[in-house]
Amino acid sequence: MANIEAKVDRKAGHMVRTATQSGLELKPFYNAEDINHLSYEKDIGDPGAFPFTRGLYPEMYRDRLWLKSFIVSYATAEETNQAFRNYIANGLTDLRLLCDLPTQAGIDPDHPSAWNSMMCGGVATYAIPVYEKMLEGLPLGEAIFEFAHAGMSSFLYFYGLLVAVMENKGIDLQTLRGNSINDPIRTKLVYGCPDFPTKLDRRICLDHIEYSIRNTPNWRPIAPNGVDPCQGGMDAIKELGGCLAVATQVMTDLAARGIAIDDFGAMVFALDAESDFFETIVKFRLARKMWAKIAREKFGAKTKRAMQLKIGIRTSGLSLTSQKPLNNAARVTLQILSCVLGGVNSLDASSIDEAIGLPSLEARIFNLDTQHIITHEANVPLVADPLGGSYYVEWLTSRMEQEVNSYLQEIESRGGIFACLETGWLNEVMEAGRLKVQREKAENKRLIVGVNSFREEGEEGPINKAIRDIAYKSPSLAAREAMVAEVKAFKAGRDKKRLAPLMKEVYRATKENRNTQRPVIEAAKAGMTIGECVGVIRMGAGYNYDPLKEIETPEFVREIVKE
Repeated sequence: MANIEAKVDRKAGHMVRTATQSGLELKPFYNAEDINHLSYEKDIGDPGAFPFTRGLYPEMYRDRLWLKSFIVSYATAEETNQAFRNYIANGLTDLRLLCDLPTQAGIDPDHPSAWNSMMCGGVATYAIPVYEKMLEGLPLGEAIFEFAHAGMSSFLYFYGLLVAVMENKGIDLQTLRGNSINDPIRTKLVYGCPDFPTKLDRRICLDHIEYSIRNTPNWRPIAPNGVDPCQGGMDAIKELGGCLAVATQVMTDLAARGIAIDDFGAMVFALDAESDFFETIVKFRLARKMWAKIAREKFGAKTKRAMQLKIGIRTSGLSLTSQKPLNNAARVTLQILSCVLGGVNSLDASSIDEAIGLPSLEARIFNLDTQHIITHEANVPLVADPLGGSYYVEWLTSRMEQEVNSYLQEIESRGGIFACLETGWLNEVMEAGRLKVQREKAENKRLIVGVNSFREEGEEGPINKAIRDIAYKSPSLAAREAMVAEVKAFKAGRDKKRLAPLMKEVYRATKENRNTQRPVIEAAKAGMTIGECVGVIRMGAGYNYDPLKEIETPEFVREIVKE
């Protein structure tokens, strides 16, 4: 019956909803009366001028195209390094680093809980030799890097590894460019990362930001993340509101450390590009507008840079389907186009085979070529904010602003973003949104082509089959066993006399409430692993060594922390 209904829909061609994905009801058309409450100077402005609704720069992409990035992290460091080289040769300009799931949770590959997901979704990046292999031959002083990890320990540790590798090679840290997501709300709300409790997450977040501002000024040390909350159930309104709330709280906390917003500079948000085309474009325009106002009015920003918001995008992996995966090409293309029309600064587009496995080289090259076609054949970026002035776009921007402000007021009334996390309210909001989407799909009020509508019975076509065949596969049992043996051999072969005092400094810095970032860098150079980093910081803050309470504190660590 469902297939018959799908064919009727195809023949009739009627719409099934009258609201955006976030539930904003729309009229059939808009005219000048719908935006007569807006001031061009205060609400829209020229590109490059406050409030930056139309983009950060006067000529936008004529001066500088968006950065093209991927999360590139396969099962081994060598494989990942080769992938980076291939993608750079095909136009990649922004390197997004990641690691496997156990590492993101703050445990080493030889931890009992690491086995099932070891080397899945990335490299088991347990210590500096892995980073050295992964980055070998790459232009460290020229590339732009992004950290897309989950746990807060990852940002502290992997920034530490990147700095350590550069210092070991004699590369000036002033040339280090990129950003860390480093979002303590997303860490717990979406991933429930066990590495640190929320209070310690908040402190580690600030340690990383403070050190980076003072030592690597071209590194953006936080990018409040809406991508993962959005894919977990938050709609566009709550996604943007959450990012604004995190950024506002972090800037407030930094002020207590003597860091003003003009010292901090431009903010970065990591936002999702969903399938609702115009709502996505509006979200990007509104994000810049709202942050510019917050920066100037709440924090007294005086410089243009401090009022600017740079937007890094991950197109919606959740929107991709394993059914009729060739349809994903259309989805990703439209999402990329929405990013360009919305004036984003960095774009990590999902690949058409991503619903099946880790993206293949062929799918990633298709992804890059899609962006090249939009740029050089369709000529979309020739004009800044080409949809600016559209009655519909300007009305929708204004309407969404009202809803985001209401959401921010709700967060504030509940004690702020961290209180909303700790009470479980944010989880309730996200789960309610997820259930709403599922209900709309079940009731055919949200049609997903090839899934709940326009399905075809019968044998899979050759193109769709080919997409399945090229998808990346998970690592073997033998590869995992070899990884455990490798990390054990590494730990046994280190110079413990060199390592011990450096790890003790990490412990003491934590205990004495000093910034932990530089001690982590020095200990990482001597071979401290991610699991050991998490363990000694936890002990310095008064917690047990293992976040999962499955292993005893290693003997040499017990000696290190003796007073």
